[in-house]
Amino acid sequence: MHGNGNDFVVIDNLTSIKQISKNQIIQMGDRKKGIGFDQLITINPPKKPQEDLHIRFFNADGSEATMCLNGVRSVGAFVWDADLAPKKELILGTKSHSVRIKPAGLGQVRVMIDMPVQKDILGIDLKFLKKCGVKNYHLIDAGNLHLLLFSANPQKSELTGLCEKLRRSKFFQAINISIYNRKGDTINLRTNEAGAGETLSCGSASAAVASIFAKHSKNTTVVSKGGIIKIRITAKKFEMIGPAAFVCEGTWLKK
Repeated sequence: MHGNGNDFVVIDNLTSIKQISKNQIIQMGDRKKGIGFDQLITINPPKKPQEDLHIRFFNADGSEATMCLNGVRSVGAFVWDADLAPKKELILGTKSHSVRIKPAGLGQVRVMIDMPVQKDILGIDLKFLKKCGVKNYHLIDAGNLHLLLFSANPQKSELTGLCEKLRRSKFFQAINISIYNRKGDTINLRTNEAGAGETLSCGSASAAVASIFAKHSKNTTVVSKGGIIKIRITAKKFEMIGPAAFVCEGTWLKK
């Protein structure tokens, strides 16, 4: 499946449990010798009474991510299509916190989350940022951490090289790094995800960058290489609407 070009292998652990090792995840995530994906997602029974399902996200390098908002939309499309859950609002538990999803029609899924939160960076890492040429930044928690950097031209900026420099610091190794610019209510965004590299879209990065301008823009369009995500912010809700698409299904032959 993919959500706005952010691609996933989605595994149903409801009808039967599949035990997958870190090595198997890495094998499956290899785009040359495996299937290839940004994240592998498992759909599991709920851990809390108020939740309908519990979702886990694994990056292509085998590490576990705490949140993936493009991924939770794909989970919704999956379980509704397979009649594993009623086609109505669901509460999904994740490693970080719960999110609400519901169908939005025409292959779109609506996600409701808490407002992302601004975080501080420790002083030692502020010095490191300056060495990497970073002056202005936002560190936002949208269920996972995002370092957001303004760029006059995100499409021409050298994101990969910058991320290689930043991830020499242990602090930034598990943090998603994005560059963006904004014109009116439209934000252009590129994201390098920890454990996956640059992706065509990142839902939580889209939420994080939209939250920066929440006081000025209640309806934001986030444009990534994979497509468009719409975000609506009210006093009580932070809502994201975006696509969730099926690509293929099959059986992984264990090695």
